Amino acid sequence: MRRIMLLMALLLPIHAYCLHLKPGFDKEEYIELLKIANLQHIDISYFDTSKLPAPAHSKLAYRSPVMGLENIWDLWMMDGNTGVISVRGTTASQVSWLANFYAAMVPATGQLKLDNNYTFTYSLSDNPRAAVHVGWLLAMGYLSRDILPRVDSCYKAGIRDFIITGHSQGAGISFLLTSYLYDLQAKGRIPADIRLKTYCSAAPKPGNLYYAYSYEHTTSGGWAYTVVNSADWVPETPVSVQTVNDLNTTNAFKMAPKLIKQQKFPKNLVMRHIYNRLSKPSLRAQRNYEKYLGRMVSKMVKKQLKEFEAPGYFKSDNYVRTGNTIVLYADSEYFKKYPDNTSNIWMHHFIGPYLYLARQL
Repeated sequence: MRRIMLLMALLLPIHAYCLHLKPGFDKEEYIELLKIANLQHIDISYFDTSKLPAPAHSKLAYRSPVMGLENIWDLWMMDGNTGVISVRGTTASQVSWLANFYAAMVPATGQLKLDNNYTFTYSLSDNPRAAVHVGWLLAMGYLSRDILPRVDSCYKAGIRDFIITGHSQGAGISFLLTSYLYDLQAKGRIPADIRLKTYCSAAPKPGNLYYAYSYEHTTSGGWAYTVVNSADWVPETPVSVQTVNDLNTTNAFKMAPKLIKQQKFPKNLVMRHIYNRLSKPSLRAQRNYEKYLGRMVSKMVKKQLKEFEAPGYFKSDNYVRTGNTIVLYADSEYFKKYPDNTSNIWMHHFIGPYLYLARQL
């Protein structure tokens, strides 16, 4: 920890004690973050990133050990006065992919027992109907334990501004980390004058609609962005299953069974048959989602994390795109440079195409 504080002092210019971050999407800021993400993915076999430029305004201050499901994070110093918390995305290993496939939902407030000495307590939303991706929550629980002491060291060295960022899986984790840090700040567990800004790049969907509402409310005013390439399939995942139970409490579907019952025979039978045919498949799909991507995958997770205890799951898989979205639109010129290629599913997910499109903004 002392080494990190010394490095902070060496990197800090005189003006570092002035707030630097501003609200609003900053193209150059995002491009710098892509270059940082590139250096986290450069040793990952399916990311061809070696030819991309290095960060121009940032220096690496710390890289975490591998933890959880092969998760790491970096601390960079941007312009000497902004700490960048950069979360690595998926690697090529099966263990790393478990964090993605463990895709059942859990309540956005609760606890996860990660090992016998660590139960992660979290609150990511004040809405009791909010739910999030359990695999990325598990990863965030491990990472946060390492991140918080480094944030404290930076704060003692005069750093007040932090950017949270990640590409791909790293973005999914960054959503949840952002919510977690804001909650800690609201409870006085991290200083009130710390300023947070988030860029989730190539971001998958982190939770349900009620989590999205909370996240977007908390980060309103230009303090969080989700950046997606319109040709990239990853932001379309996890696959969503919406049921009638996912709607707000006051809704027309709540009245449907009662209204159907009031109809005369045989109209009531016909309407009940139609209603059941429309509602039951999605309810069945949600149960299967929880069975396979919750209970079954949790057994694989437990083989890697021996003391992990699988939580109870939330009865929803209504994943939605979250955050103030910046669309990097793939036009005809883009497809000339990066044509669709069914033999390379990562073609449009690489950092290179994102960097190309970001420069066109």
